Amino acid sequence: MFSLKSPSWFKDSPCSGQDRLFFSSKPSNRRLAVKVCNSECSNRSECLKFAVSEGITIGVWGGKTGPDLARLVEHDA
Repeated sequence: MFSLKSPSWFKDSPCSGQDRLFFSSKPSNRRLAVKVCNSECSNRSECLKFAVSEGITIGVWGGKTGPDLARLVEHDA
């Protein structure tokens, strides 16, 4: 397990406190998390940059799911 310091923008994001939704194994929850990112979050680009720069490939970050993140992280490496 790893620990990351939350970026300053995170506390005001709609995903804050929604771990069960944004790290769910249920496809319906992941789709809803992506929808929240794309329709409600003003920090989407910062979030995605954070996930890719930290090599995070689980959960929903910046409107992208684990497989999308894995491809972006691999491309960024």
